[in-house]
Amino acid sequence: MLHRNASAEDRGNPNRVPWTAQQTFRAVILTLVPWIGFNLLLAAMGGNTPITKPLSFSDDLAGAIITFIFTALIEGAFLLAPLYYARKAVQYAQEAMQTGLRPVFKALGLRRFHVLRTLPWIVGLLLLIVGIDWLYGFAITFYHLPVQTNDQVVLNAGKFEPVTAYALLAGSVIIAPFCEELFFRGFVLPGLLKELSPLWAILISAALFAVAHADPGSFVPLFVIGLALGFLRLRSGSTWASMSLHILNNLLSSVTIILALHNINLPF
Repeated sequence: MLHRNASAEDRGNPNRVPWTAQQTFRAVILTLVPWIGFNLLLAAMGGNTPITKPLSFSDDLAGAIITFIFTALIEGAFLLAPLYYARKAVQYAQEAMQTGLRPVFKALGLRRFHVLRTLPWIVGLLLLIVGIDWLYGFAITFYHLPVQTNDQVVLNAGKFEPVTAYALLAGSVIIAPFCEELFFRGFVLPGLLKELSPLWAILISAALFAVAHADPGSFVPLFVIGLALGFLRLRSGSTWASMSLHILNNLLSSVTIILALHNINLPF
């Protein structure tokens, strides 16, 4: 049940939100179940029609445009539940019939944070993510595990449709961090805090983040990324901070893939 009159302590807590844990769980189910099912369907359809020769530039460009627009649409699905429930909760808490999006975005964690204090955490967590990802890739290679990560899928596809691969990578840097951070760290994580400890809230939100990508081969690094993003969100009190780390991680991965497409391999 929502409480109209929050205490001064609650109002000053950047991780305190007006929606309930029940609304959080409902939004998770309504968003992730169709999302995962849709992604699994796309993966199954794509697996039946592998590309075996380079596409013409015109076909590749058309595919790139469609891919970028499609990425924006499916990633935008992550915004529906947070905006709906956050707006509804904010209106109820403020006893107002109409409120702008500003208090809604603020409730979702889009607020200022101390950059100088947070920057070392961003850099340190990014290095941790890179290290875990390198160890995971090393383990796959060393033990000859039959595992293919999403980065490898994009890299293989980029050999035949490079422009489309660039569009996919651009979407992962420009679109995905904003939409996914608003859902997982702006809405789900603080909503879980209504019933769970910070540790369990971070663990569950990270697991949901990893599962949502419908990429079993990348579950471990995605889970680690989710842990880092969740920790940073609670540490800074701002979704902008976790979004910054998300963008940097995806940008680094994208640059690595692009360099690999040009036969330039980095040591990580």
